This record gives sequence, C-alpha cells and structure tokens, in this order.
Amino acid sequence: MPFFKKLTQAFTYLLFFFATASLHAAETFQVDSRLINETVTARVVLPESYHHSNSFEYPVLLVMDGSTQFEHIAGNVNFLSTFSIVPEMIVVGVSAKSRIKHFTHTELEGYEGRSGGAELYTRFLKDELLPKLKEQYRISPYTLLTGHSLSGLYTSYLATHHAGFINASISVSPSLWWDDFALINDIKTAEQQAEKSPVRWFVSMANEPNEMADGYQRLMNVLAEKSESVFDWESQQFPEETHDSTPLIANVEGLKSIFRGYNAVPNIEIKSLEQLQAYYGNYQKTMGYKFPMSVHQYNVYGLKAAYEGKLEWGTEILEKGVEVFGQSEILWDSLATVYSMNDDTESAFQASNKALKLARQHQSKYLSEIEAQNADLNDRN
Repeated sequence: MPFFKKLTQAFTYLLFFFATASLHAAETFQVDSRLINETVTARVVLPESYHHSNSFEYPVLLVMDGSTQFEHIAGNVNFLSTFSIVPEMIVVGVSAKSRIKHFTHTELEGYEGRSGGAELYTRFLKDELLPKLKEQYRISPYTLLTGHSLSGLYTSYLATHHAGFINASISVSPSLWWDDFALINDIKTAEQQAEKSPVRWFVSMANEPNEMADGYQRLMNVLAEKSESVFDWESQQFPEETHDSTPLIANVEGLKSIFRGYNAVPNIEIKSLEQLQAYYGNYQKTMGYKFPMSVHQYNVYGLKAAYEGKLEWGTEILEKGVEVFGQSEILWDSLATVYSMNDDTESAFQASNKALKLARQHQSKYLSEIEAQNADLNDRN
C-alpha cells in the first residue's frame, strides 16, 4: 500500500479515536472534618488511563465551588490532556458550606465568626482532605487549585501565602475587594520565601464593574513591580464575558497557562524518544517537578512521528509506552497501527489482539474502533 494512503488512513483513525474522548463517571466520598466541624462531600473524576497502570501517579486539581464548576473543568481537563496540552489529572470538586467564612483570610466587621477562616480551611485541605484522597487514589505531590469569585480570592490567597502547600493556582474573577483590598496590601509587602519556588498563578477578569475591576487593576499594578522570584504569574482579561460566564473560558486558558510548554510537539514538529526525554528533563527544571510521560503523551507523540514519516521513531515511542503502561488498550492499538503502516502485519495483529483483550476487560469506550482494526488485520494476516 502506498505510504500516503497509509498515512491518510492512520490520520483519519487518530481523529476518530480522539473525537470519542469522554468523561468518566464521578466517584463521591465524604470527609468528616474536625478542623472545620463539617461533613464535606467531594466528587472525583479519574483520568481515563488510571487503570492502565498500577503505579502511575497523577497530579490533583482541587476545584473550589465544586457544585457549580466541577463538571466543565473535569471535562476540559479530559479533553486537553487527551492531546497532551496539559497532564492527565485527578479532578476533585469540593463544595464549601460557608463561602464567606472559608474563602476569606481576614475577619470583617459585621461578619465576626462568619469570615476570616481561610487559614483553617487550608489546614482542612492539607491535613484532612488530601490524606484521604491519597489513601484511595494514586496522587502525585503536584497540587493545583482553581476558584471563581470568592473562591478565586481564596486561590489568590493560597498563591501568595502557601507556596509550600500548592504548586499552581487559578483565580477567575477573584473578589479582591474583600476587606478594603486586604490581600493586595499583603502582596505589596511580600518577599521571596526562602528555598520555595513561587506558585504558578493565573489570574483573570471578565467585563466587570466597580470594585471587581478596581481590584484586578490594583493587583496588576502590584505584581508588575514584583520579580519573578516572588510571583510566577500570568493574567488575561475577557471583555466579552460576564462574571458568571467567564469560568468556562478562563479555566481553559488558566490550565494552558499553568502548563505552558508541557506539549513537546505542539504543531507539526516531531521528536524521537531520546529527544522527548531530554525535553521533559528541561521542563522539570522549569516546573520544579518531574512529570513522567503519560499514556496520551506516548500515544500522541508516537503516532505523530509515524504520520510524519518517522516510523522507527513512532515505533520506539509506542513500544516504550506499552512497556510502562502494559494494560493500555489505547497504546497497544496505536502500536498495531504503526506496525501495520510499516507492513509488519504479524506484529500488528499480535498488538491488536492485546488491545482487543484489554478493551473488553476494561469495557473500553474505544472497543468498536479496536474491533474494527482487529478485524481488518485478521483479514490481511
């Protein structure tokens, strides 16, 4: 078969394969907190590759205001990670019963006992919720949070006061006006914390009036005067969005900002396995954390190399992928595709049989596509 025809067929398969990406059902559990004297319900969505390994650990994304923001953020993480724009993550939606109490770090007159509880809520997240999550799931030491409005004020507080707890933070239209812009006044006097890397922090603002816009501009002015050693931040305004509509687009842009540079081959360029390993070695220095290559990275980079004519690169990347993720029907099926492109029908059929067995075992959403390739290879073998 001419190479161009193989390439066209494989590329069409990739688009169909990725287009079927969907969100796993959420798991729910409760934490009886002694610190904040509440029973907190958390919802968890695992990456689709979670069961492709028994040891691989995933970053955790804590979504504040989980009752309203969880679903769209979990869906966007799933989509972006499928194309290796961000890492696969365990997404956890957490809902606070008292937003003013838990998301503000100063007690306001008239709100005594009902505000200023951010420090205690942080202890709950750090000492009660995360240990509970780690008992049940394979969570890596990389933690990021996202919040909107009052919870955006809280994630701003964490970004500027708790570099030892979190690695990254997204603050969507944060309520920086709280207590006469108290947080911004704190930031004015902030200095670099010894031996701690600054939190990667994304701040955004919609088309909003009065104290919301004022707070954002004040923050931009203060941050502009700080060195990158104190705050590692990026910001974006969304003039076409309202306070209520902005979380959808702002969280996508925030995730892309936090993980800028994560995709090693964002356009048509390709890399060998050795080049990818070197790239992520340098990325570790930038992020202060080593992100091991995931199922989708091996898949995207391997197929991309093969489609661009470097079949030996694609084969090497995907063979390494199934070595690390031996239970991944995605990688075995893609390896079968690349073997087939290289006219190695016997190896392709063996890899496809492995993919088919795993897809049936996992009740994979990709089962019909894997069955189709397996039937085609069976006819040719």
